[in-house]
Amino acid sequence: TQPGQQQPPVQRIAQQQQQDHPLQFPTQSMGKYLVGAARTLKQDFFDHLDLGVPMDLPGNGDSEVLLLYQRENALPTRYMDYSESLPHLEATEALEHCEFLNVVLVDHSKARNQCLAIIPQYESYILQRYMRLPEERPPGTHPRDNLVSEALPLRLVGRGVQKNGNNEFSPPLDKHIQTNWNILQTYFAVFDDVLKELKPILEKVATPNKTVTVMVSNFGQSELLVNFVCAAKARNMDTSNIVVFATDQDTKDLAEHLGLAAFYDERNFGSMPQEAAGSYGDRKFTAMMMAKVFCVHMVNALKYNVLFQDVDIVYYKNPIPFFEQEHTNFDLLFQDDGGHTVRYAPYSANSGFYYVRYNPRTRYFFNALLLSGDLIQSTDSHQQALIALLSDHSSLFGLKTKVFSRDSWEFPGGYQYHQKSGKYMRDFFAGKIKP
Repeated sequence: TQPGQQQPPVQRIAQQQQQDHPLQFPTQSMGKYLVGAARTLKQDFFDHLDLGVPMDLPGNGDSEVLLLYQRENALPTRYMDYSESLPHLEATEALEHCEFLNVVLVDHSKARNQCLAIIPQYESYILQRYMRLPEERPPGTHPRDNLVSEALPLRLVGRGVQKNGNNEFSPPLDKHIQTNWNILQTYFAVFDDVLKELKPILEKVATPNKTVTVMVSNFGQSELLVNFVCAAKARNMDTSNIVVFATDQDTKDLAEHLGLAAFYDERNFGSMPQEAAGSYGDRKFTAMMMAKVFCVHMVNALKYNVLFQDVDIVYYKNPIPFFEQEHTNFDLLFQDDGGHTVRYAPYSANSGFYYVRYNPRTRYFFNALLLSGDLIQSTDSHQQALIALLSDHSSLFGLKTKVFSRDSWEFPGGYQYHQKSGKYMRDFFAGKIKP
């Protein structure tokens, strides 16, 4: 090194190791996979690198991100100039030499005694989760009782297992698998013919950038469909790029009377209920969930971008220009459901309002969702199955998903409407927020 020049990190580390510098991990036992650590503000990290997940707002005790460096050359240039045991850096500096970055999202609720084990091993991109739970629920315990005990050995569990032993992701049963096979047998048998019938409708309604807005409705939801159209017309909004997938003839006739393009395939939809669901997750609700999978799969198969939306929404602005022009590096864009439970981790994506860019990644994703009908039936949730696949396809295929945080203002939903503080709705009626 010439006089006045800064030493490279590798040389400086070699000197500092002789002094047992507090920034260093034991080189004899850990030097091949951990050489340093730093921290950066969570907000700064998300601003620097859009992870796609809706960011939980930082607060006291969870406002910083911990970074671990696995090789000397990955350390920031000025790393050894800091005297803190965990130097605080701006995200740009902290990541300046990271050519590879694995991101782990961890619980920050302090609700459980959780540990993280980092093992030098054949690399995995999937977390293994262990809990001290009994194999079976002990007699006399209540379904809500905490069954975790330090007296029990750690055992491998799925990501949906909770401390009371309940599992949000139990494997589908034979009845669910067989039902899904029967449904798909019909679907695949007529698939090519259905696409031929659907194609001219999509050609007529698609935007110049090949986006089609898709809605699914039965006659029991017709009031919501009428409300959507009336709200759009009251704001002089164009509805010409919408196609309604009707699950009965009456709904098709109504949609066309309202000036919307409509498609009804009796072969796939004829057995679906005409009545509205009585409650979330009932049989009628689950049947309509499969209709939502079918319609997006069909449109995506014809190589169109899709804005899928439930009928229980209204527009304040036309969302199509936003989705076609913004965040174009993402494959899928979702509204935040707001319910950040284990079922929907880590995306909490709302399956009732989302945008899909056609490409090989989304094509395969919706094909996989179609084949997961047994999981939809066993969980009574199209949304739960969809989010589970988002995580898997993100890891395996690099599917890029962005969810607009429930703490942002662009796409409000039930979370904002029922907010205990009422702040969003007060600001909305005061004209301070224009979604």
